Amino acid sequence: MPLWRREGQSANEAKGAAARTGTTSCYTRSMAEDPLRTTTFTLTRADALAYEQVAGHMSPLGVLALLLWLGVCGAVAWLIPADWAGPALGFSFSLLASILIAIGYVLVLIGIAARHYWRAGQRIPRPLEITLTEWPNRLSATGAGFPAEIKFTDIRESILARDNLFLVTDDGVLILPRRAFPEDGVIDALAARIAGRPAPVPVDAGAAPA
Repeated sequence: MPLWRREGQSANEAKGAAARTGTTSCYTRSMAEDPLRTTTFTLTRADALAYEQVAGHMSPLGVLALLLWLGVCGAVAWLIPADWAGPALGFSFSLLASILIAIGYVLVLIGIAARHYWRAGQRIPRPLEITLTEWPNRLSATGAGFPAEIKFTDIRESILARDNLFLVTDDGVLILPRRAFPEDGVIDALAARIAGRPAPVPVDAGAAPA
């Protein structure tokens, strides 16, 4: 059984007192040791997909590759016989080139969506039940193979989206869905504390202005 001790009492003193009395000391934890909130929720592939869509920004190299690909798609118009494409750089030719570029862009979007869906399935292949305990300066997450203790200082990036809060660390990403917290403003307040900002003071709409 865990051995709790008084404020300022060492572990050895606590053990000695328990040995002398033949009982285990049971002292109440201080308020600073109490968790702020414990929540259990289920993560699905849709949550992972939301993260992939938010975090999957295209790099400068990716933008360059996209432009080259669209240029190649437009250049295909030069390979089409003039009987079909019309005179070079004419209206029909320009329209055909535009259609080919649009098709190439749609293919890129389909590829990106497929990649996001595949990566989301790799991240959360089946529904996962997570138990999150919130402390003043850290989080405890269990149930998904994530580190048990996540200090706020270890979070490299905090992404607050419409339906989720994504906490990125060197070991991975912790996804917190808004639906897991029925109280309004809980996710926003947590994101503000992680960012080092104080939570906004609630304002009573019916109160008269000072």
